[in-house]
Amino acid sequence: MAAIPAPRSGSAASIRAAREAGRARLRARTKASYNPWLQLAASVSFGLAPVLLALLFVRAPTWKELLTVPITWLAANGLEWRAHKDLLHRRVWPLHTLYDRHTPEHHVVFGYDDMAIRSAREMKLVLLPAVGVLGIVLAVAPAALAVAHFFGENAGWLMVGASGAYVLSYELSHLAYHLPENSPLGRLALVRVLREQHRRHHHPRLMQKWNFNVTVPLFDWLHRTTVPEDVLARTLAEDAGE
Repeated sequence: MAAIPAPRSGSAASIRAAREAGRARLRARTKASYNPWLQLAASVSFGLAPVLLALLFVRAPTWKELLTVPITWLAANGLEWRAHKDLLHRRVWPLHTLYDRHTPEHHVVFGYDDMAIRSAREMKLVLLPAVGVLGIVLAVAPAALAVAHFFGENAGWLMVGASGAYVLSYELSHLAYHLPENSPLGRLALVRVLREQHRRHHHPRLMQKWNFNVTVPLFDWLHRTTVPEDVLARTLAEDAGE
């Protein structure tokens, strides 16, 4: 099925019209049997399971073994930045489906001035497929086995648990940014700050170059891809002048 073109330029009115048309087509594609709460439960379960396994199998970890957790989170934040920049905003075979679900779909529906889902069924346009969450968790297993071999079982299990926790934090934080701003989660101070970071990425003129981190903008800061305030101000001024 052909992807829906993402609005990138043109007048604010034309972008809004393209966004509403794309939203209507994407909502029409959603099967009547789709249950957003089942998808959310499955995604949370797949992310939480490695955390529970780590808690079950880790025994009296040393401080060196515990360093596995921040190292894993740092690596995951870097992979998040790289995957978002190079796979979600570029059509790379054989992972082109990732691009198709993100830029021509997610970015069509949710824009800088229209970030919130309008119903629970639109969570389908925000959450990763549950099988994708499972796939990410399973993909960590070979690296965790190598870490366990060289640094001990505790380190391996801590890597598994930290990876699951990171994927879970990605899913829940991303969903929180796309909830209505007056929702209980949307009103939290931390969510407001991080939502603004992500909101700027959703501007069609900024999304290809700025603000690729979704969880914590660490690697945006390291790569200097946090949109400068003057660039944002100039972009919004150009919008207002159209």
